[in-house]
Amino acid sequence: MHHRFRRPLAAALCAALLLAAIPAPAAALTLTAVNDTLLPLSDSTMPARLGGEMYVPYSVFTALGVSAATEDGVLNLSAGGETLSFSPDEGYVYDQNLNSYASPAYHRNGTVYVPVKLCCGKFGFGYSTIEVAGEMVLRVTDGSAQSDSDFTAASAARIQSAINAYHGAPAERPVVQPSVPTEPPIPQVEEKPTHKPARVYLTFYGAPGAKTLAILDALRDAARQAAFFLPTDTSLWSDDLVRRIVAEGHTPALLLRETADAAPDALTASLQAANDRLALLTGVQTRIVSTPDGCDKLTAAQRDALTAAGYRLWDTTLDAGDERQTAARAYATTAQHFASTDAVIVLRLHHTQATAEAVRSLCSYMSRQGIPTALITLTTAPLNTANDIR
Repeated sequence: MHHRFRRPLAAALCAALLLAAIPAPAAALTLTAVNDTLLPLSDSTMPARLGGEMYVPYSVFTALGVSAATEDGVLNLSAGGETLSFSPDEGYVYDQNLNSYASPAYHRNGTVYVPVKLCCGKFGFGYSTIEVAGEMVLRVTDGSAQSDSDFTAASAARIQSAINAYHGAPAERPVVQPSVPTEPPIPQVEEKPTHKPARVYLTFYGAPGAKTLAILDALRDAARQAAFFLPTDTSLWSDDLVRRIVAEGHTPALLLRETADAAPDALTASLQAANDRLALLTGVQTRIVSTPDGCDKLTAAQRDALTAAGYRLWDTTLDAGDERQTAARAYATTAQHFASTDAVIVLRLHHTQATAEAVRSLCSYMSRQGIPTALITLTTAPLNTANDIR
C-alpha cells in the first residue's frame, strides 16, 4: 500500500552511497543488550552508526514485544497502536498517519537495521550507552529492567567472555571487573512532612507515543491537568493523542530544539508552523514555550523575538527521573523533594514505561498531603531560568 509514496531513483542512489560509507566493525566493539539480556556478539548483532545515529537489527524491538511483518520489501513494526513502515531499498519510512521521517532502515549482514532513537521514541522504550569491561554496550529497555549500574555489575564477566570469543581468545582470559558504584536504596517517602510545595505544575516533555495513553488515563483518574510540551517537528506527533490532550483540558505547549545558533525569526517561524498544525488538529494554538536545556540558553535577541510574538517562556524546576529510573524510584525521589520545599515546583515528566505508574503514585501522594496542582495557561506568570516573566 506504500507504493504510491516511493521516492524517486535519486533517493535510492543517495541511500546506497550512505550505506557504502558505513565502516567495518572497529577494534573497539559495541555490543547490544535488550533489558538485562546481552545479545550474542556477531557482525549481525552489533549496532552500527549512520549519519550520527545508532542503528540495531529490528529483532531487538521484536524481543521487546513489537510485532514485525514484511510485505513487498516493506518492514512494518507495530506496537501500542503505533506503526513504522520502512523500505530499506527505497529509503523511506512512514508511520500509521503517513508522517515521514528522516531516518530510514537499511540492509546490513543479512538483516534490516532500524534507527534506535526513532523506534524507541515511537514505541515508548528507553536506551542508553554504557561502558563495561572497556567496551561500549547499547542497551534498549522497556522500563522493567534493572538499572544500568546493576546491569553493569552483573554483566562484566559475560561481556568479557563474549569479546574473547569474538576475537578467538581463550574463555578463561582474566576478567577485569569495573568499579561500579552501588546504587543507593529507594528512599522512604515521608508521610508527615514538615514542608510541602505551594503548588505543582505537571509538565510532560517530548512527543507523545505508545505510553501516553496510560499517562492520560492516570491524569484523568486523578482529576489532575498538565501541560504537554510537544516538539516543533510535527512529524513526531501522534495526531489522535494530540487531539485527546487538548480535548481533556490539558495545555498544549511547544518545545524548541537546536536553538543555540538559530536566528530569532527562524525560531518564531518554527513555532508558527507547529501552531498551524496544532490548530488544524484541535482548533487551538498555544503561546507556551520551553527549551530542553533552559531558557537562559537563549540569547536576549531570541527571547525578545519570542516574547514580542506573544510567547511565554517556561522551564521546569525538577525532573521526576522517570526517563531513566523505575517508577518506584522516580516517585520516591520526587516525593522526597516535595517534602523538603515550600516553593512552587514545575515538574518535568516524560513518555516512558515508568511514567504512568509514577504519575499515579505522585498524584496519590499529593492528594494525601493536600498539595495542589495548577495548569499552565497564557495568563500564568512564567517561571524560567532567565527570570524573564514577560
